[in-house]
Formats: sequence, C-alpha cells, structure tokens
Amino acid sequence: CSCCPAAMLLLKLGLFPSAPVHPTLAVDLDLLDFTSTLFRVEQPNIHGWTSALQIFLHKRGHVLDGEVQ
Repeated sequence: CSCCPAAMLLLKLGLFPSAPVHPTLAVDLDLLDFTSTLFRVEQPNIHGWTSALQIFLHKRGHVLDGEVQ
C-alpha cells in the first residue's frame, strides 16, 4: 500500500522494521519482548531461560506448569 510508509505498516502488523525507510528486515515485537525479558532475568542457565519464558507467557495469559529437573 503506497498510502502508508512500509515501516508504519510493519508496526501495525506487530513487526519492528530494521529501518525507518525501505526496511529489508522485520522482527516480531513479541520476540523482542521475550528477548528483553530474558536479558532482564540474566541467568546463563536453563533456570533463567525458563523464568523468562514463564514471565513472557504469563503476560499473555498463559501458565507454564512444571519444574526443570
């Protein structure tokens, strides 16, 4: 659609453009949110990863049950 810049259209679709003009790559906003959560938890092991996943899913109304063995 020529009525809306590509970057704005990507944002409306839930994607973050790689550039403000003529983006050639876009990243899912949920993936960026998960990555941000993962780095905030910042434990270089499976417990840190599962904690980040649990927080990410909880914000979206899901529950991750179980424990890492």
